[in-house]
Amino acid sequence: MASATHYRLKGIISGLFVSLLLWGCQKKHPQNIRKAFYYWKTHYHVSAYEQSRLDSFHCNTVYVRFFDISWQQKQNKPVPIAISDIKTIDQQNRYIPVIFITQQVIENIQPSNIEQFVKNFTQLLHQKCIQARITPSEIQIDLDWTKTTKDKYFKLLALCKKQPFFQGKTLSCTIRLHQLRYIKANGIPPVDRGLLMCYNMGDLKLSGTHNSILDLSVAKKYFAYVEQYPLPLDLAFPLFDWSLLYDQKNRFTGILRGISLPDLQNSTIFNRLNNNLYQVKIDTVMNGYHLQPTSTIRYESCDINQLTELAKILQGRVPGLSTLIFYHLDSSILSNYTNHELEEIYNTIH
Repeated sequence: MASATHYRLKGIISGLFVSLLLWGCQKKHPQNIRKAFYYWKTHYHVSAYEQSRLDSFHCNTVYVRFFDISWQQKQNKPVPIAISDIKTIDQQNRYIPVIFITQQVIENIQPSNIEQFVKNFTQLLHQKCIQARITPSEIQIDLDWTKTTKDKYFKLLALCKKQPFFQGKTLSCTIRLHQLRYIKANGIPPVDRGLLMCYNMGDLKLSGTHNSILDLSVAKKYFAYVEQYPLPLDLAFPLFDWSLLYDQKNRFTGILRGISLPDLQNSTIFNRLNNNLYQVKIDTVMNGYHLQPTSTIRYESCDINQLTELAKILQGRVPGLSTLIFYHLDSSILSNYTNHELEEIYNTIH
């Protein structure tokens, strides 16, 4: 009898161990990750091509930038700008409003004025949702806070959760790499979920051949801390590209909107130096930008191999992962990636 009891107990313990192991694996490797895109234009209009890509990718969640809030020096107060025109939407899709707040707002606003500020932008958000006939299940705040602004920002977030319009909704906020790495200094925002921005990993103002959008060596260093983050996290992956202009002394001048790789491959105007660097050969104006000889342009993008490798780095390591968001929904960007390639990224992180 003792022997039989021993084996029964051994079997029970082994069964419990296996169950715990399986539970742990399920927790570490979530099975239901939602596909989503950011939409970051002022006028909301999803083209037939963009909608067809969403449909074939089986994606019906869109994070829509509703408006920005910047600090107006003359008025000495925060003011909504670039308010999105959202009229025509597909009611079958799930829309999540995003509010972008500049660093200057949280740096300059007085703590005593934060409550009224929150009420003001919540009212505007509510109005925009009514106009767009959207009843969101989540609202996201995008602000790059630091250790010197965290107290005011966290107060803002706490006040958001008390607003009637926020009741019953998930409140999320963006998390940047330095906030992930330096938890003690930057603190943990009082929200339901964080959205980890897996891009902007380098200094775009620094000249050279590096890729400031996505640097896998930097990613590995920062993401070593992702499992320790005490909030459930979602992920945002970059699909965008851009061209960065540097003057004759290699000083950063700005981002060149609308100047793409085919433009830079025009050998009459540009001379390719190496990798992703192009030098201006002749004085010219392109898309409204005055380009002077010997100025340089760095073209940055993310290819499918880099994005898949990024997914491998994060695979099974993100606490509470439920959504993978691609930035952003735009025909010119989507044309650089097939749905098969996007599925490869999704399946890798999945």
